[in-house]
Amino acid sequence: MRPDTPAENADHTAEAARLERTAGLYPEDAEALLLQAAAHLELAGDRPAATTLYDRLLSSADGLEKPYLVRALKASNLWEYGHEAEARAIIDGVRAAAPRDPAPWVIVAEALEAHDELEAAQET
Repeated sequence: MRPDTPAENADHTAEAARLERTAGLYPEDAEALLLQAAAHLELAGDRPAATTLYDRLLSSADGLEKPYLVRALKASNLWEYGHEAEARAIIDGVRAAAPRDPAPWVIVAEALEAHDELEAAQET
């Protein structure tokens, strides 16, 4: 979100669209911009569109800087709109890959904790 836009007044769908356009103009920053766009779509309640952005990132020909973060965010998003089995499978994959970056671990643990999977969150 732009610093001059208060969160409570934001049109998250419009901001996501702006970020997607910007990602097209700056491919070197596309990963970060599309992750922000997906977050705005989640805030707007359009979780399927956010999942589509995560899938777009994961299927991109260019290697991702933080693929496990994208996977963890996708899993968290999927779980929020009822795709628990798919989310769990992605979480298991992230855990098995054991990324060195702490961010995916935090997202996975928070997703598990949010759904009362406290033991699994603690193990993460």
